[in-house]
Amino acid sequence: MTLSLRQRRRLETARDIQKATLELAISHGLENVTTEEIAASAGVSTRTFFNYYSNKEAAAIGVPPGFREEDKDALRQGTASLASDLKLFLDRHMGRLAADEAVLRMVGSVLRSNEKARGILDGFLASERHELTECLCARVNDRQVAAALASNATNATERAISLWEQEENLSLVAALDIIWEGVMSAARLLTAASE
Repeated sequence: MTLSLRQRRRLETARDIQKATLELAISHGLENVTTEEIAASAGVSTRTFFNYYSNKEAAAIGVPPGFREEDKDALRQGTASLASDLKLFLDRHMGRLAADEAVLRMVGSVLRSNEKARGILDGFLASERHELTECLCARVNDRQVAAALASNATNATERAISLWEQEENLSLVAALDIIWEGVMSAARLLTAASE
């Protein structure tokens, strides 16, 4: 999908505000930073700040990259095993998250110290779980199973990011591979227990 010049500029401005917020938050603590200071650091007016974000916590989180339509379509229409197709879907999503690792690390730092920012991210994650549940319903024809799969998948992504933050020489994709192996092992244990 090609973005218009106006759309690209809006994304750049949103990103500039997010980066300014994160840099100030890392230096001074998010609770000690004002929206006026963030706007000045980003080179925008306070009014422009509020055109993009409702508060400084939302600016710190930014707009996480969502699931791409073509990836959701591939998951819905996949012909490999559901586990393989879901892992490929998550790999593609993790690749998008890895596009800006420095910002991702700063967001992680803010999340550890600010409950309001964590609540905003939790809202994004809930929306992703719902979106993935709808997508998976096409494959499993059972909303509860689809919801469980979506919950496990988004949780795996979150846990992979946490592992990546802790391990210095580990890529995001490698962290997801480690977490995914644990998810698959847990699924085998649950299956074996029910037989």
